[in-house]
Amino acid sequence: MHRIKICVVTGSRAEFGQLLPLLKKLEQDSYFNLDFVVTGSHLAPENGNTIEEIRASRINISECIPIKYLDDNSREGIARQISDVILSFSHYFSEHRPDMLIVIGDRYEMFGVAIAASTLLIPITHICGGSTTSGAIDEVYRHSITKMSALHFTTCDAYRKRVIQLGENPHSVYNVGSLAIENCLKTKLLSEDDFRNQLGLSMHVPYCVVTFHPVTLEKEASENELYELIEALRAFSDYSYIITLSNTDSGGDRINEIWRSTAQKYTNFHVVPSLGMKRYLTALKYSEMMIGNSSSGTTEGPAMHIPTIDIGDRQKGRFFADSIIHCDPRKDDIISAIKKASSAEFKDMVKQVKNPFGDGTTSDQMIQILKQVTSAPVNIKKDFYDVNFEVSI
Repeated sequence: MHRIKICVVTGSRAEFGQLLPLLKKLEQDSYFNLDFVVTGSHLAPENGNTIEEIRASRINISECIPIKYLDDNSREGIARQISDVILSFSHYFSEHRPDMLIVIGDRYEMFGVAIAASTLLIPITHICGGSTTSGAIDEVYRHSITKMSALHFTTCDAYRKRVIQLGENPHSVYNVGSLAIENCLKTKLLSEDDFRNQLGLSMHVPYCVVTFHPVTLEKEASENELYELIEALRAFSDYSYIITLSNTDSGGDRINEIWRSTAQKYTNFHVVPSLGMKRYLTALKYSEMMIGNSSSGTTEGPAMHIPTIDIGDRQKGRFFADSIIHCDPRKDDIISAIKKASSAEFKDMVKQVKNPFGDGTTSDQMIQILKQVTSAPVNIKKDFYDVNFEVSI
C-alpha cells in the first residue's frame, strides 16, 4: 500500500507545541509517512534553543532547514527571510515531493513555505485559518495561506464561516477545534511545587504569566505600549511575573531587550526565553492570570480557567471567551483590568467559563479527515465559492 507522505513544518515554539498531538498520531499511523521539517527560530539558540524540546519529544526530524537573516527582524530583514524560506523550501519540496503539506497559523515563515508548495502544485492543509488579528501583519499571511490551501481545519464555527467567506468550498472546511486545547486537556502537567522549584519562584508569592509581542502594523507603538505595561505591573508589587520573550516579528528584539533590562531592576520580574509546552501550560494553570497580547490568552487561557488581560489591538477580531478582559494599552486601563481580574467575583466566573475551541479530540478528527481526503489524489483546482448575499453598489 502506498503510504501518504505528509510534510509538516514548524518554525516557532508555539507552532510545535500545538502540532505535537497531530505529529504523534501521524508518526504512529501506518497509513502515513511523516516528513517533519524544523526551521525558523527553533534553530536559533538566542530564541530558547527550542530544537531541544522537539528532540525530547522523540518525534523523528526529517530535516532542519535554517533561515538566513534570522538575526535581522527589521521589516526588510523579515522580507529577506521570507525570500530565503521560499528558495530553501522550493529545493526541499522539489526533491522530496510530499503528497500533502500541513502548516499551522499565520507566521511569515509558513507564508513562505506555502508559496513554495503552492507553486510546485503540492496540496496544502491549513490549520487555524479564519481568525482575525487586525493589529498584526499576520492577518495578511493567514488569509493568503488560506487561499493557497486545499483543506482547512478551523478552531471554531465562526472561523469556519470566515474561511468560506474567503471563497473556500464548505466541503473543504472543517471545524475540528484547537490542538492547543487538546494539549490543555490531555497533557500531564508538573506539580506546582516542582514548577516553582524549576524556575526558582517563592512558594508563597502569587504570579502572573506575561507575554507581549510587537504590534506589527502600528509603527513604533510596541515600545511605548510595553513601557505602559511595565508601569502597570509595577503597581502590583505583591505579584511575581513570569515573562516569556517575544517572537521573531519585526521589533521583537527591542521588546526582549527592554524585558531583560527591566528584570535586572526588579526582582519580581522573571524573564524566560521559552518554557516549553508542558512548563508553559503548568505556568498558566497555577497563575493568577495571563497578561499581554498573545493569541495564547484567547485559547489556552479560557481552557485553563484563568483570567486573561488582552492589551491593545494585536488580537482584535478574535473570538473572545468571557474570561478575557480587553483593555487599551495605557497604564491606568491595564491597572483597572488587573484589578478586575484579581477580584473574587471574576475568578469565580472564570472557573465556570466554557472553552469555545473544542473538546480535546482535534487530532483524531484531523487524522480521519486526512485519510478521507487523501484516499484519492487531492484536487488543487478550485472554484471560488460565492456566499449568497446581496451587494449594494
